[in-house]
Amino acid sequence: MKWVLLGLVAIALCLEIVGVAEGVSYSLGHPISGTYANIPIQFVAVTSLAFPILLYLSIAMFAGALLFGVVSPTRATLIEEVPDLPVRQGSGRKFREYLVLALAVGIAAFLVWLPRSLQSLPIGSDTLYYMSVVDTMSREGPAWAVVYTDKPLFYIVLYGLQYLSGLSTADFFIVLPVVFAVGATASVWFFVDSFYMETAGYASLLTATSTSLMRTSIDLYASFFATILLFLALGIYLGYRKGMKPRQRILLQLTFVVMLMSYWFVWALLLVMLGSAEALSKERVRRLKTLLAIGLPSIGVLGLFIAVALIRPPPMYWGLGSSFALYLGNTITPVGPVTYTTATLDLSDLGLLQYNPVVPILAVVGLFSYRPRTFPIRTIYIWSAIMLTFSLISTTGLHAALLIPLPVLAGFGLRKLVGTR
Repeated sequence: MKWVLLGLVAIALCLEIVGVAEGVSYSLGHPISGTYANIPIQFVAVTSLAFPILLYLSIAMFAGALLFGVVSPTRATLIEEVPDLPVRQGSGRKFREYLVLALAVGIAAFLVWLPRSLQSLPIGSDTLYYMSVVDTMSREGPAWAVVYTDKPLFYIVLYGLQYLSGLSTADFFIVLPVVFAVGATASVWFFVDSFYMETAGYASLLTATSTSLMRTSIDLYASFFATILLFLALGIYLGYRKGMKPRQRILLQLTFVVMLMSYWFVWALLLVMLGSAEALSKERVRRLKTLLAIGLPSIGVLGLFIAVALIRPPPMYWGLGSSFALYLGNTITPVGPVTYTTATLDLSDLGLLQYNPVVPILAVVGLFSYRPRTFPIRTIYIWSAIMLTFSLISTTGLHAALLIPLPVLAGFGLRKLVGTR
C-alpha cells in the first residue's frame, strides 16, 4: 500500500511539474504539441480549482504538526541514533548519494534556465533594479554600494562576478539565477548531510523542484544568496557543534559577517534560531557562550555601520547602518520619504504552499515523524515556527514564506515513508 501511495504521489508531482512547464512554454509563444501533451496542462487546471482550499488546509496542517511535535508525549525518533557511520564507510552507497545530489543540481539548473532560454527579456521586475545597481557600480565604483545600499557585500560580489565573467549585464543575469539554484540545492544537501545523511538526497531533490526555489530564482537574488549562506552556516554549526575547532569557528564568523552585509534579515533569523535552540539545550550556558563568540564579530560590524550612520546621517550616508529605520515604520530614503502603515494579517504570500501540495503534505509527515528532542530537529522546529509567524505579517510575508524549510521537512517525511526507520 505504501508503494502504491508513493507511486501516485510521484505521478501527480510529475504531472504538476510538466503541466506548469508546458503552461510557461505556451505563455512564451512556444506551445508543445503531441498526442498526450494536453494531459499535464489539464491536470494542473483541475487541481487549481482546489488551490484556494489547499492553502488554508496546508497552513492548518503545518501549524498543527508543529504544535503536535512540541506537546506530544510520544518519544522522538532520535536522528542522532541512526547508525550513519557504517553507511558513510561504504563507497558504493556514498557514490549513490553523490549521484542523487548531481541529479538534484541538474534538475534545479534546468528548471531555472528553461524560461530564460525561451526569451531575451529579463525575468522579474526586481531584476531590472539589480541590473541598474551593477551598471551604477561600473560607473561609480564598488564604494557606491557601501554608501547607498543595505546589502553592500552582496552587490560588490555581483559586481565582481559580472566583471570577471566578461558577460554583459543582461547575459550575466541569465546565468546568475542558475548558479544560485545550483548553490541552494547543494547547500541544502550539505546542511541535512551534517546530521542525517540518509535524508540529504531527498531534501535536495525536493528543493530542486520546490516552488520556493522557483519563486526566489525569479528576482530575489539577495535572498537567494543569503539562503545559501544560511544552509552552509547551519551545516557547519551542526556538523562541528560538539567539537568545534578554531578554523571552523573562524569560518562561521566570516560567514555570519558576509550574511549580515548581504541580507541582514537572514542573519538575524540565524542568530535568533540558534540562540533559541541552544537556550533549550542541557549545556545552555556553555553553548550560548560559544554561539556568542561566533556571532560577536558580525554584531561588532553591525555596530560599526550604525555608528557611521549616527555620525554621518543622510544624505551623507544611506547604507546598512541607516536602513533599520525603514523597518520601524518611517524613514527618509534617496527616493523620498517612506512610510509603512501598521502591519496586517495577510495570507497571500503563503500561497506558495498551494502550488505544489505534495511538499507541504510530506513536510507534515516529517514533523509528525521527528519530535524536537534533538538539537538539529529543535532548530528546524524553531526555524519553521518563526518563519510561519512572519509569513502571516504583510510587511515580511513573502521573504518569510520563502524561508520556511518545507523541502527539508518534506525530505524527512519522504525518507520516513520509503525507509525502514
